[in-house]
Amino acid sequence: MNSRFRSFSPLFLLLLIGGNALAQCDPVFRQPLSQRAANYEMHVSLDDQSKTIDATQTIRFTNASPEPVRELRMYMYLNAFKNSQSSFLKGTSQIFGQGYMDRTQDEWGWIDVEKISREGGADLSGNMRYVQADSNTADQSVLEVALDKPVLPGETAVFNLKWRAKMPKTIARAGYSKDFYLFCHWFPQLGVWEENKDGNWDWNCHQFYRTTEFYADFGVYDVHITAADKFVMGASGCLISEKNNGNGTTTRHYHVEDVIDFAWSVYPGFTVQEDRWKDVYIRLLIAPEHAKLGPRYLHALKFALAYLDEHVGKYPYASITVVDPPFHGLRSGLMEYPTLITTGTFYGMPENIRITESLVVHEFVHQYFMGMVASNEKEEAWLDEGFVTYFEDRIIDAAYGEKQSLVDVFGYRFDNRELTRLEYTTMANPREGTVARPGWYFSDTNFKALIYSKTATTLRTVQELVGEAAMDRIIMAYFEKWKFRHPKGRDFMAVLQEELMRGPDTLFARQVYDLVEKSIYHAVVLDYAVVRITNEALPAPQGVFGNNASAHTYQDGSGARTPLSKVEVQRKGDWVFPVEVLVTFEDGSTQMLHWSGQEGSKVFEWSGGVKVVSAQIDPKHKIGLDVDTNNNSLTLQQETAPLWKYAAKTVFWVQNLMQTVGFLM
Repeated sequence: MNSRFRSFSPLFLLLLIGGNALAQCDPVFRQPLSQRAANYEMHVSLDDQSKTIDATQTIRFTNASPEPVRELRMYMYLNAFKNSQSSFLKGTSQIFGQGYMDRTQDEWGWIDVEKISREGGADLSGNMRYVQADSNTADQSVLEVALDKPVLPGETAVFNLKWRAKMPKTIARAGYSKDFYLFCHWFPQLGVWEENKDGNWDWNCHQFYRTTEFYADFGVYDVHITAADKFVMGASGCLISEKNNGNGTTTRHYHVEDVIDFAWSVYPGFTVQEDRWKDVYIRLLIAPEHAKLGPRYLHALKFALAYLDEHVGKYPYASITVVDPPFHGLRSGLMEYPTLITTGTFYGMPENIRITESLVVHEFVHQYFMGMVASNEKEEAWLDEGFVTYFEDRIIDAAYGEKQSLVDVFGYRFDNRELTRLEYTTMANPREGTVARPGWYFSDTNFKALIYSKTATTLRTVQELVGEAAMDRIIMAYFEKWKFRHPKGRDFMAVLQEELMRGPDTLFARQVYDLVEKSIYHAVVLDYAVVRITNEALPAPQGVFGNNASAHTYQDGSGARTPLSKVEVQRKGDWVFPVEVLVTFEDGSTQMLHWSGQEGSKVFEWSGGVKVVSAQIDPKHKIGLDVDTNNNSLTLQQETAPLWKYAAKTVFWVQNLMQTVGFLM
C-alpha cells in the first residue's frame, strides 16, 4: 500500500500542525488499526448558488483476497434522490411523514462520474454501467466499472475520478435546507470485496433502500473542501489546514484514518462549542436557537465516552463532531457517520425530558457498532442498531437514573429501557418476521420495533440473566475480536456461546444462548401468564371404606377439612423458556418455584398449608421479551395503594391543566 495513505510521517505532521494554529487534533495512528483496503483523496468545491459540487477523487484499492478483481462496484447514493423510481423512493409518496412529490427540477439530486481512469493504465469511462443486483432496473445507486486488467491478489490499484453532483433539497439525510447542508454518502464509494455465503469472492454492494443503511471498507481519507467564506464547517476527522483563497472561498483540509466513510456539513449560522474528554477533541456545531442546550449535549456525550470506555473498549479517534441542524434542516439529523454525528432537538426542550440526550448518546454509540465493529447494516442491521439501542438504554439510565432517565414530569416517570421494550411489545403482530433478515425485507412499520427494540430487549434480558459483569465480558470479547473488521451475526453468536460456556452451569449457558437464537433467528412469541389462584377446603373423608363387606366402615365426613391451594400458570406463546414463579401466602411467607415452561399449562398445589394470596411470574423482571407482563401476576388481595397513586397523579395533572388554562384565559 502507498505509504502516503498508511499515515503521515511524524515529522511531517509536526511541521503541518506546528505551522497551523487551526489544527484541532492529531488524526494519525502510529500503527494502522485496519487493513485499509479502500483509501480516498478528494478535492471538492461547493457552489452554493447551483447547489452542486465538482470533485476530483483518487481511490487506492488493495485486493486482500486470493481472487482477482475484474470490475469495481461503487455506491452512488445521491442517485436515490434523482427521481421517484429509485429503490429508496419507489412505492411511497412520503418520507418521515412528509411528502416529496411537489418539488421542482432544481430540488432533485444526482451524482455523475464524468471520467474514471486507472493510474498508469486505460481510460475506463466507457466501461461504466449502472447495475441492479437486487431488483428495480430503474435504480442507479450502484455503478459498475469493468477493468482493463484485473487487480491481482495483494495488488494495489489506483483510480482517478472526475465527478459532479447536484445536492437535493433534503428528503432524508443528505441534501440542503435553505443554507444548511449535510454531505453524507455523497461521493462514489467502493462496496466491500468479500467472500459471500457461497464461498465466492464478490462485491457486496446493494442498492440503497429506505430500510437499509450503509456498508463499506476501512481506509484513510484526505478531503480538501472549498466553500464560501460564510460557512462554518464540520467534518469527519481533524482539520489539518485552512486557506483563504481571496475570492470569497476557503479551502479546508481534513484527515481521518481507519474509518468506513466521511461526512461533512456547513451552515452560516452554526455556533461552535468545544470541549475535551481525555485526548478526544469534541466540537459541537449547534443552531443558535439551540445554543443553551449545548451543555446538555456535551455532558451526555462525555458520559457516553466514559461509559463505553469502561464497558466496551477504547474510543481510538482524536475527535468527535456533533452537528445540531436548524429546525428546518431536521430531516438531516439523527444519523451517524465516522467521528461525526447529527442530532436534533427543539427550542426550549425541558431538562426533565431527555430526548435530546438519548439521541446524542444513540448516535455516538454507533461509533462502536457500525464505526469500529463494521457489520453489514444492509444485511444484518440488528448487529448495529440493536446493540446501539441496548447501550443507549444503559448509558441514559446510568446517567440520569433508572425509572426516570427519559421523562420525569409532574410525577410521571419512565426510563429509556422501558420505552425500548414498549416499542417491541406493543407491535400489532410480534410474529411479523425474524430480526435476522436483510433490511429490504422489513416494512417501514416493523423495522424499528424488531431491529432496534427487540434486539436491545434481548441483550438486556441476557444481562439480567447472567449479570452485568458477565454481559460486559461478552460484549468486550466481541468488540476486541471484531473491531476494524466486518463481523456477521454468526460471529457474534460464536463469541456469545464461547463466553457463556466459560461459566460453571453449562445447562444454563445453553438456555441463554437458545434464548438469543430464538429471539433473533425465529419469529416466535414469549408470553407467560398466571391465570388462576384457588383456595378451597377439601371435605373430610365420607363414605364406606374397607376391602370387603364384612369389614366395611362408614365415615360421615365430620372430620377436619383439608386446605388445598392451587396456582395455574400458562404458556400463551410458542417460545419456551424456563421461568421463576414467586408465590406469596396469607401469613406473608413466600416460595420461589422454577417452571421449565415446556407444558402449555401447569398447576402447582399446596395441601394442608396456609392460603395462597398472590403469584408472579418472573418477579425480578429479567425476561423483558415477555410481550405481556400485565398477565404475569395475579393477586387475591385488594391493593388500594396503586389506585390511590394513579388517582393522585390524575388529580395533579388535571390541576396543572386547569391552572394553565386559567392563566391563558
